[in-house]
Parts: sequence; structure tokens; C-alpha cells
Amino acid sequence: MDFETEKLKEALRDAYREPLWIPDSGLDGDALRAGTEKILSREGVPFADVKADFLCFLLENARVAYRTGQRFLDRVDGEDLAEKLLADRNAWLKRRCAGILRENEGLIKSRAASPSADFGHLAPDWDRVLTLGIPGILEDLKAKAASQTDPDKRAFFARSVRVYGSMKVCLERMARCAETLTGENSPEAGDLLSLSRGAPRTMAQAMQLTLFFYRVQSLLETAKIRSLGGLDRLYYPFYKHDLESGIASEAQLRDLIRRFYLQISAMEVIANTPFYVCGRLPDGGDATNPLTYILLEEYAALDIYDPKIHVLYHDGLDPELIRMILKMIRSGKNSVLFLNLDAAVSALEKVGVEPGDARRVIVYGCYEPAAEGTEIPATCGGRINLAKALEYALYDGTDPVTGYRAGLGTGSVFTDFDAFFDAVKKQIRFIADRCMSVISAFEPYYSDVCPAPILSGAFESCLERGRDVFDGGAKYNNTSVVCAGFATLADSLVVIKDLVYTQKKISLSELGELLKKNWEGGEDLRLSCLKDFAKFGNSQPEADRIAGEIFALLAGCVNNRPNGRGGVFRLGLFSIDWRFAMGERTGATPDGRRRGETLSKNLCPSPGQDKNGVTAYLNSLRCVDSTEVPDGYVADVTLHCSAVRGEDGLAAFAALLKTFMKRKGFSVHFNVLDPGTLKAAQAQPEKYPNLQVRLCGWNVRFIDLTKAEQDEFILQAH
Repeated sequence: MDFETEKLKEALRDAYREPLWIPDSGLDGDALRAGTEKILSREGVPFADVKADFLCFLLENARVAYRTGQRFLDRVDGEDLAEKLLADRNAWLKRRCAGILRENEGLIKSRAASPSADFGHLAPDWDRVLTLGIPGILEDLKAKAASQTDPDKRAFFARSVRVYGSMKVCLERMARCAETLTGENSPEAGDLLSLSRGAPRTMAQAMQLTLFFYRVQSLLETAKIRSLGGLDRLYYPFYKHDLESGIASEAQLRDLIRRFYLQISAMEVIANTPFYVCGRLPDGGDATNPLTYILLEEYAALDIYDPKIHVLYHDGLDPELIRMILKMIRSGKNSVLFLNLDAAVSALEKVGVEPGDARRVIVYGCYEPAAEGTEIPATCGGRINLAKALEYALYDGTDPVTGYRAGLGTGSVFTDFDAFFDAVKKQIRFIADRCMSVISAFEPYYSDVCPAPILSGAFESCLERGRDVFDGGAKYNNTSVVCAGFATLADSLVVIKDLVYTQKKISLSELGELLKKNWEGGEDLRLSCLKDFAKFGNSQPEADRIAGEIFALLAGCVNNRPNGRGGVFRLGLFSIDWRFAMGERTGATPDGRRRGETLSKNLCPSPGQDKNGVTAYLNSLRCVDSTEVPDGYVADVTLHCSAVRGEDGLAAFAALLKTFMKRKGFSVHFNVLDPGTLKAAQAQPEKYPNLQVRLCGWNVRFIDLTKAEQDEFILQAH
């Protein structure tokens, strides 16, 4: 990154960390707060109307922020007020569901189950947004509202019309501010004014609308957008139009892309902001186009990891494109996920998404696929700690860390391994059942917590049904439950089977007592449990067979169970960073893990246990049917830099990816690491300020990790 680009990057970052509010562009903080408090204090008014008025007030009256060098205006004041409103409504939801929360207090406090309301993994139908623009959506809302006779539907349309009208006003206000600051004929002012009157016509206007919509929906409406959509496909018509009409040269459009990336990076969104490339067109053809290559080339030229990129992989992709992306990853620009498009489509179809809708795959957040423009998937609606099921089976339903009798009473004497494994399965079913029951109790109140007139206007099905997106307006109203600690459980079961029931070196009760003491007095046995037994991720039949049984159970008890919003539950198998907090509440486990240590990551081997190489790891994943994981899983692959060096290394890298996809792997991302560099960065962080690593579903600077996290990466890199 050159000096001028680095300066721009820092200036944009300052713009989001410490916004400069344009004088006289709107009400100051105190006046804005007073105005919203007046709206929120009204009694007897449906909250959906209150929320709409709240949004309109902010859009029409809040100050606008701008700093020199900022190409796109996207920020209005009031984001803190909106976040507090969501927090207050979530607290209201917990009070409303206090009974079922009390019933499951032990499971929740021990983090065996973490049910929640998920308003944070969403996206509008970006095709609709960029085709119609704000004025076009507003006119569509008005036209459909005119034919309504049902009072509830009339109220829905009235709210959305008001809010989209205020979004139009906000664009006009931003245009006036831009005129004052950058000149009447500035591109910033011209783009905003044009967008207040119609759909985007240029790539700059498409980018401006994307960022405006992203910011307003995510941070004022608080329905968090977790994908910007397929930017190569969405922006290509604008790119082509600009070139052919002479509006901009390719060099100017490349500069625009860099500025767009840098502005997203400057937002510093937790877990990064994703977009996707590639995929297939509606007719089944490859969606890759010339802009795909340009987007990737400009990304590789910048020293950033946010936004992050989802590559929708299929067997028709150009091998040279794959090589280009792998070169980028090899060089350290690895904020990239490859998702198996065919597996995702099949998985969505299995939870009832129609084939035509399922083929419109969008990836939310880290790895979670959904049907773009038709599905609300709540991709992190609930989380389950699988290691807790093992603990409950060992201790007859009692949690050894909290002391709660949180699980089922399945007894404490088991004549053989199958009987014990059956008890573990019963505990898994129980935890999953209770988690989904709490979520289902939350869900009828979604529209009372976070009515979303902006997102609703961007879903055609909401207009067809005359209902808010969180009130059944989406075509598919699904919920996802994610299971963590997969390898921790599988490895622990292998140890119990062999150590207790085959070798008979220790009884189950004696092992349970040793675990309660965190292996005190049994260090030699702990080390043996770590080193001497089969482990998931090493292509060892016993471990993989047990892992396969766990997976089949999870898919059977989660997928297609009815939820509380007229949809179904979907299974996910990943842990991201929850595994640390879950591990803190989990006692020592038979695989040799100590109390409080992290659980296994995503669908990976336990830390330090991938001893037979990457091929063995990917072979182990064949015990999981990717078409039964509609919320996704990810293979975390760490490669030593020497393994992919040169042309031969790159060819081997490409073959590895192709083999994973051919075997119906779901998604994969890569860290290409040099342990020597990591150790040097740990010792002298000031010399490695931009060294990035793929943490779980997003990238971070290595020097920002804790020492324990750094040590785990160093261990994986060897």
C-alpha cells in the first residue's frame, strides 16, 4: 500500500472512530436524544409505529458526518440511540419470557445452551435495492398500499412508506451537505441527489447506495446486514455502462473500488463485512465476469482484511481465477472463504427452500448460507456446547462446574460403552430440545422487539404478504442452531471407549472423579489421553465413526423441527470464538483437556491433534454429510508456507481445494503460516503491525490476539 493510500486509510478510520458532524446539518446529540425520548414515551401506540417514527425522526433530523477524502457519505447521528433501543427491547423480551428462562437457567448459565433472538445475520434483496433505488421501492410500496383493505396490512404499508420517504429526505439532506463541503458540482453531491430521485445509474452511485443502505439498516434500524451481496454480478452492469459511455475510465473505476474497500475497512465492523463473488447465473452458467478479476486484483493490492470475501465455488470456475485467489491467500491476503455452492443449494432444499430460491445463495457472516431475498435464517439463533452433554452423562445430569442439576438423570452406571454413548445422545437431544424451546418462545415476539420497515421494503414477499419481515413477511422464516466442541466430544468418547471399556485401566466413576479434580494426581494418564488414542481429524476409523454418529444425531434432532415463526430449525457446525467462553464453563474432559481450556474449533481437530496432515483431516470430514448442514460448517486448514511455495506448491494448493470440493466439503478457509514469523511477531509485535491471520470466520492482526490465541496459531503452523 503506497503512502497516499495509507494516509487515506487512516483518515477514513478516524472518520468512523471520531465522526466530524457537519455544523447545522441537523440536531445535536442532546436535542436528538430529547426528540427520540418524546417519541418513545408515548403510551398506547403499537411499537411498530413507534419504531417507524423513531427512524423517520433520525433520518430527517440527525446530523451528517463527513471528513475530507471520504468519497461516500453514509453516516447520520443516532446510532447509539438505536442500539440502546434494541437493548431495551431485548430486555423486554427476556422479561416476557422469564418463565421459560428460569426453567432453563442451569443450561444457560453453564453455557450448555445459549438461546437468543437473532437480528444480526441479514441482508436486503440487493438486486431489488440496486434496481429500484430508494425512490423506486417507495413507489412500489405506495402502489401496493393503495389496494389494501386489511387494517394490519394498511398499517404495515403506512409505516414502510413513511420510513422510505424519510430515507429519500435523508439522501437529499446529505446531498445539500456535500454541496456545501465539496462544491455544487462535486461527484459526491451529484450522486446523492441522483439517488434521492431514482435508481443508481453509475458504479459510484451503486456503491454510494450500498453503503447508505448498509449503514441505515444495520445501525439505525438495527437489523444487521451481514453481506453486501455478489458485488461482481451486482456492479458489472454499472461498470460496463460507465466504460462504454465514457463516464469513467478503467483506472478511475479501479480507484473507486479501492476507496470503497477502504471505507468499509475503516468501519472496523466486528467479524468484518463480507461480500461474495462467482457463483452461478439463473440459467446455471458461471456468474464470473471481468469485474470479478478486477475486484480481486484491487483487494490484493491493499493491505486490508476487511471487507472479507466469500467465493461461491463450483466446478465451472476458471482454474486461472482459482490460482489467482490462492496466490492472494499464499501472500497473506487470506480473508477469503470458499463455499461449495452445490452443497449449500442441496442443504437449503432439504429444509424446504424451493430450488429456484435455493440457487440464489448468499453467505451471511462467516459461513452461513441462505436464500437471498427470500429467507430470514437467524443463523446464530442458538448455540450448543456438545462437551456439556458428556459431562451430564458422566455426572447423572449434574453440571460439575456450576453445580446445577441441569441435564437429564441418565444414571451413573453403564455396563458398556454403547450404554454410555446412548446416555450422551439423550443429553444432546435434551439440550437441543430445551435450546430450541426457548428460541421458539422468543420468536413470536420478534416483530415486537425489532420491527424492520427498511428491510421489509427490500423483500418482495413482505409486500406480497403485507407483513413485516420479522412478522412472517419473509417467504422462509427459519432459525439456526449451532453446535460447538465437536472434536472435543468425539475424542473424549474415544478415550472412554478404549480406556474404560476395552483396556479397563480405570473405571468410569474413577475417571469422573479425576476430571472433577482437573486431572490432579493423574498427569501421566492425562498425557496418555492426549497422545495415545485416536483423534477426530486424523482419518482414524474409530474416531471418525463416533464423530459420524454424533453428526447423524445432531442433524436428526435439529433439522426441520418447527420453530416459533412458521419456519424450521437448521443445523450449523461451527464455534467461532464462542468456544473460549464455553470452555471456561466446561470442566476437564477425557481427551486430556484441562478445566477452562478452549473447546475444539469449528469442525477441526482438537488443538494440536491434527497429527496426520491436511489430507487425513479432510478425509475425516467425509463422516459429515454437508447437505445436512444448512447453516454451514468450515474446514480450517493451516499450511506451512513451504508446502505451497513456487509453481508446484500452487498446483498442490489448487488440487487440495478441488479435492475438498469434489468430496462435497461445505466450506474451507486457509492460513498459510511460517511459525518463525509468528514467533518473531509475538516477541516483537511493533515490527509486524499488519501480519494477519484467519481467526475463525474473520481475520485479525496477529499482534492483537491474546498470547494463548497466538500460541495456538504457532502450534498449528508447525
